Amino acid sequence: MRNPRHIALALAVVLIWGVNFIAIGHALQGFPPILLAAVRFALTGLAVFFVPRPKEVRWYWIGGISAFMFFGQYVLLFTGMAHGMPDGLASLVLQSQAPFTVLAAALLLREHTGPRQGLGIAAAVAGLAVIGAGRGGNVPLGSLLLVIGAGASWALGSICNRKAGAVNGFALMVWASLYAAPPLLAVSLLTEGPHRIGHAFAHLHAGPVLGLLYIVLLSTFVGMGAWVVLITKYPASAVAPYTLGVPPIGILAALIANGERMTALEVAGSVVVLAGLVAIVWPGAKRKAVRIVPEPSAPAARVEESTQAA
Repeated sequence: MRNPRHIALALAVVLIWGVNFIAIGHALQGFPPILLAAVRFALTGLAVFFVPRPKEVRWYWIGGISAFMFFGQYVLLFTGMAHGMPDGLASLVLQSQAPFTVLAAALLLREHTGPRQGLGIAAAVAGLAVIGAGRGGNVPLGSLLLVIGAGASWALGSICNRKAGAVNGFALMVWASLYAAPPLLAVSLLTEGPHRIGHAFAHLHAGPVLGLLYIVLLSTFVGMGAWVVLITKYPASAVAPYTLGVPPIGILAALIANGERMTALEVAGSVVVLAGLVAIVWPGAKRKAVRIVPEPSAPAARVEESTQAA
């Protein structure tokens, strides 16, 4: 990717997605986690009035994306962050979706996993274990496991996305959002209750509203829209490595915005995880590889077979 405008666009998307975790943290100050997910996808789903349904995609693949990539991922991610998972660390731990996606593609789609990817998976898992061992007093183990579970759910959604074979990934995201909103609202009513939901809407203030608008408008529509443009113009080997910048930006943004600091073991584990992610997504010799478009909060990540060149 040599076009300066496209490089700038990719960097802008990574910046938007990295800061997105700060926006999620602010939104969770006013919305219960499952309600936040329901409102987020309800607002995203409104775009169905302007985006035609991807007719080449069967309804059950849209349902699978909604169930795993949207419902499962965001219920687990938002709940984990609402119960003590720091914003910056969440931006990194959610990237566990990358090794989960490679493993799921190997097991379910029989896609080839090379030695470098195998080492990357092992490094990422080891790094997550180090983070778990080095948790500070403000990072409950349950919250850490919820965010790791969100990464696993994202990976299963990516497999559904791979099988869907959508021509327009943005349209698929919009329609899958519409599918996800009603069950999320139903679960919010059952678990968070009408009183808590009513209290959230009756006591809205600027921080949560701005956080929600950032998630929907910037992270989803601007970020995902720009990313769809890039992945249709360039091979995965040229685009996917940019996403490695999301966790460092998320951690730096959390440090600046929240004064969020990590323990020495968390820092060490983060470095190991990032090294594993580099091994997983960085282009290697020509071979069948897995395309991963890992955006931590905007949906419609894609997993596709592609030929990567050194």
